[in-house]
Amino acid sequence: MFAFPDWIEEFQVEDNLFAEAYEATEPRLRAWLKKTIAQVYGVNAPESPRKSWTVNTWPGGFETEVSQRPLDWTVMLINEGSVSPVRILAALVPALAAGVKNVLAIYEGQGHIPQSVLAAFELAGQEDIVRLERDRLEELLTTIAVGGSCGAVLDMRQDANLFLNSPYVRYWRAPFISSISVCKDEESPDMDALAFAHPDVDFIDVDEDSIAECSGDCAVVPAEFVGEALVSFRTVLAYGQEGCWIWNDFGSRFFRQESIALAVAE
Repeated sequence: MFAFPDWIEEFQVEDNLFAEAYEATEPRLRAWLKKTIAQVYGVNAPESPRKSWTVNTWPGGFETEVSQRPLDWTVMLINEGSVSPVRILAALVPALAAGVKNVLAIYEGQGHIPQSVLAAFELAGQEDIVRLERDRLEELLTTIAVGGSCGAVLDMRQDANLFLNSPYVRYWRAPFISSISVCKDEESPDMDALAFAHPDVDFIDVDEDSIAECSGDCAVVPAEFVGEALVSFRTVLAYGQEGCWIWNDFGSRFFRQESIALAVAE
């Protein structure tokens, strides 16, 4: 059975910091974090069984038998550039929804972890967070990469330079989000929520006439413009979703391992 090395416990982020971060985050902003958790969890089918065994009979007289189960572990890497609580949650929650039991968040270095990020971890129930310098981080990843257990590394660092040559490790690096195009009306969207969710991006004003000519990482638009915006943007947030996030082409399937057998059909 997989377990992270005992020595990481001495680098655990102090419990009191989570409580302080929770209290320091305004209730209306915590609500956006809770909404992100609930929606990403819902999209990633938590009602599916933790383990499954599927038998398919094919023309030609043969069968495939497929067994699915969660990965043994997941490590999320963050650093001083990882400041978006909702983008972190949108990467973390699919692992939790898939049933991964050993999940560890690692802050590389000794810098300040934003209270919004700590509050996001607290709300998701993810309190296994450690601070490691580069040499100890590499030691840990090397140890678990060659240990024979299957896992995943989620890299939320903007300056990532990680290379793990292991058949047991999956690696996903969060796409860099540099700007979000925002179509505003008199009351929407909630720009304070957007600034809280994405403190590291530029917000670009667009309108209903120019949205079709724009492209980029993400757009925030009224519901009636969603279809038009999807042509040019990989992620579109309708009004009422501006404080949330979901990653494109990424979900709980990334955190499930499969075994397959070929058999003769009876």
